[in-house]
Amino acid sequence: MMLISVALDQRGMKFHVRSGHRNRGLPANLPVVFLGAYALALLLYATLILFAVVPDSLGVVESLKNSPYGLELGGYSIGYLSILVMVVLAFISIWGRKGRIWISKSGAASMVILGLILGSSFAAVSTSVPPRNWLYNVQDSEQGFNLTVFYNSTTLTLGKNLTMRYTLTDDSYSLTTPYYLFGGQFSMVFYNSTGKQVVAFRAPIAFAREADQHTVKLEPGETWSTLLDWDGLIIPLNGSSYMASPGHYNLASYAALQDANASLYVVLHPSNITVSVVTG
Repeated sequence: MMLISVALDQRGMKFHVRSGHRNRGLPANLPVVFLGAYALALLLYATLILFAVVPDSLGVVESLKNSPYGLELGGYSIGYLSILVMVVLAFISIWGRKGRIWISKSGAASMVILGLILGSSFAAVSTSVPPRNWLYNVQDSEQGFNLTVFYNSTTLTLGKNLTMRYTLTDDSYSLTTPYYLFGGQFSMVFYNSTGKQVVAFRAPIAFAREADQHTVKLEPGETWSTLLDWDGLIIPLNGSSYMASPGHYNLASYAALQDANASLYVVLHPSNITVSVVTG
């Protein structure tokens, strides 16, 4: 802000212009705003992964499972990129304020808005990650639906992930039904050599609601897809956990759709896949 002082003397009026900085708002606190916004974005992205069926495919940012692209914290992983960004922003914030970090109301509002935008952007990028060049697949078709499970390998090296892509396509089925009565899920179920189920992963299939927010409509040509993976960790019902022993396991994949009105019930089950677990 420019400050103008006026002085009178014997020769008349003189104007003295001097500059001063009274702005204690957003510009001086940009690093703090960005730091808080990034932390909020991570929280929003984690929430969307957990509750909105967004694929957990940005391990370099964060992941709700152990990831080779981040620091593992009890089954949760914060990506190396996020660690670097937050460390740099924290350093700049402290150095710029000489040890004192504060933020104005406008800065706090900007922090929230930026955090929501950035977190939503992470989710959008995660869902738009192009599919890999999957080498193999197994399929099953029932009642107008097709489930294809794509994979590149049947060998899991302990500590890494074995990832499969589940894609369900509506080839010819049409249905409009109350949203609260309808549901579906993908399942990845592993069995050991004795046929005992040792681990299972599930992901709900997200169906878009109609404009009235009370019904869901299925039409031919629609596709739903998700990534499911396993790093070898087995968590029994008693809460303990351990890594799978090296050996051969049988993977059964499913997609299940059910309408409580009994107008639709279908379970798709492609051919099982033999998975070999090896040590690194």
